[in-house]
Amino acid sequence: MDEPVPVRPAATAVLLRDSSVGIEVLLLRRNAKLAFAGGAWVFPGGAIDQAEMDGYSTEHEAARIATTREINEECGLTIAADDLVHFCNWTTPIGEKRRFSTWFFASQVTDTEQAVVIDGSEIHDFQWIGLHRAMELHHSGELVLMPPTYLSISLISHYASATDACRSLAVRSPYSVTPTLCELDGQVICLYPGDAGYLENDPVVDGPRHRTLFTSDGMRYEHSGSEVGVQPMDAP
Repeated sequence: MDEPVPVRPAATAVLLRDSSVGIEVLLLRRNAKLAFAGGAWVFPGGAIDQAEMDGYSTEHEAARIATTREINEECGLTIAADDLVHFCNWTTPIGEKRRFSTWFFASQVTDTEQAVVIDGSEIHDFQWIGLHRAMELHHSGELVLMPPTYLSISLISHYASATDACRSLAVRSPYSVTPTLCELDGQVICLYPGDAGYLENDPVVDGPRHRTLFTSDGMRYEHSGSEVGVQPMDAP
């Protein structure tokens, strides 16, 4: 029997700023040669160090400190830990070669004089991009996103400003999800808690739908309504 893949604690930040086109988000493109999410556009973040885990009484506190460190290391920006707004947690599906339990925070970047600086090694490119534009480019095949990134952008796209987004997320109940992956007719499907097929990892079970479908036009998120029993991840 294969040994279970250890789940490493991690943290990431959705960095937001206001612009003439509305809210923009900072996305970093990972080196295509990396084993995990190579070539994808992601938020700055990474694993929580053991020293950070040992130095704080809760993982939540350690995650905040790790996030500020990762932001500085990956893109050169400085964000105060107290300015981070926790709004969800994602854990990599069972069966993946690398698994992370990731804290997601949002924060507004108000100091426009701060320059984004990437290392050119793990991170190969960056862009500040409007939320709706990011989704458009994803659906046209020009922007590779993973479900947590896409759904976070979708959620925040409903707010009028970065300030409004952070204030609203601070009072929204954080959600926690560990997806399961399956296939139907050659199409990859990501099932979430509340989907009728989630526990059996079977996409054809009758009942509520809570899932992401990976289509030729990018990701399509489905939440069939109140019968799901959990709030949608793409809307307030």
